[in-house]
Amino acid sequence: MRLILLALLCILGTVYFIETGFDIYFIFIAGLAVFMVFNLIRYFNRSNQELSLFLSSIINEDSSLVFNENTGNKSYDSLHKSINKLNEQIRDARMNIIIQEKFYQAVVENSSTGLLAFNDEGIIKLANTKARALLGIEHLHSIKQLQRVNKRLIDALESIEPGNKHLLDIIINDSAVHLSLTATEIKLYGQHVKVIAINDISHEIDKQEIESWQKLIRILNHEIMNSVAPITSLSSTISGFYKEDGKQKKAKSLDDRIISNTLKGLALIEDHGKGLISFVDSYRSLTKLPELKIEEVYVKDIFERVIILAASLKEEKYPDKDISLSTGVEPDDLVICADESLLTRVLFNMVKNSIEALLEIKNPKIALEAARTTTGKNIIRVIDNGHGMNEELIERIFIPFFTTRENGTGIGLSLSRQIINMHKGSIAVKSSPWKGTTMIINI
Repeated sequence: MRLILLALLCILGTVYFIETGFDIYFIFIAGLAVFMVFNLIRYFNRSNQELSLFLSSIINEDSSLVFNENTGNKSYDSLHKSINKLNEQIRDARMNIIIQEKFYQAVVENSSTGLLAFNDEGIIKLANTKARALLGIEHLHSIKQLQRVNKRLIDALESIEPGNKHLLDIIINDSAVHLSLTATEIKLYGQHVKVIAINDISHEIDKQEIESWQKLIRILNHEIMNSVAPITSLSSTISGFYKEDGKQKKAKSLDDRIISNTLKGLALIEDHGKGLISFVDSYRSLTKLPELKIEEVYVKDIFERVIILAASLKEEKYPDKDISLSTGVEPDDLVICADESLLTRVLFNMVKNSIEALLEIKNPKIALEAARTTTGKNIIRVIDNGHGMNEELIERIFIPFFTTRENGTGIGLSLSRQIINMHKGSIAVKSSPWKGTTMIINI
């Protein structure tokens, strides 16, 4: 209608100008035609403006825009209805995306597996709560931050190939952890992002290791007891030297050969018997630990008992060795829930090992330290300035039967680990050759 009216005005103005010429009526007709042009432009611009407003609201993620569907203009009403419907669908789709994103975010954050994702530049794209807790860092922005946690950890994360699995034994915040790392790779905005799944399998490994060694010990006990059979046979043979037809021989019928064989057999029985009894009694303690008697105890009291035991041992075996023994507890009234007797046994065993490692050291020192961390954990350290250990030795010291001492049984540290595991804690070792050793207990 606007176009028809504009065309008629143009025709009328042209005819009027030809017949009458330029006058006020012609100006009126021309003005009316110009008005109609601007009205037509405004009509088209209104649709463009509403579409522009709608698109801007989408760009700005604003779903509150609603157009009037009852303007009286069918064309506008139809356009407004379509825009409102499209806006509603976009709003629903965006809401579904947000809900889905929240769901996936909740799953990732509450996962019992640590998830760490970083690009080729080492920028952290994702680090869930479990990953930050395992790595001991609250805010992770770059993989380089893990330098202060453990260098071997960074090397493992950077070198692990997608699809591979890697086991890593390291110390994080004075705690020994066994990490299982599994890698995959995705492409995100043109970047290659490596995603690492991190699991702490320390308790599973320790439990399986202990169970395996307990089975081995039971087998050893069985074999050892079976080896007693020859001794029994030898006893029977010796007994036969003094019997004849089931009756005891007269003393006058015994000669020097019988007496000599008897003494040799008895000596053999005695030696083997003592050795087997000592062996069985020593290693039986690994499989028959007493039940825990958990109570609240002051760490300071435990340290005092360990120092008294250590001083007694030093006076008895190494009276000429001047070894400094010190303690430190922060706070002074630190209380832990533990079996006092078993924990004292563990700490004394560690101090005993330290004393034996200090026999050839000048100015030997042993320190017992305890503190509570900001995370609420209790850490106990036994520190000496002895000859230390290399990595190969550190990996073997907790294995039952392994010992570096000539008369050692090889069960002390293995037994200590079992006791601390019963307390739901862990033992770690920090040491290097000729730089001393630190035994760390988290309990």
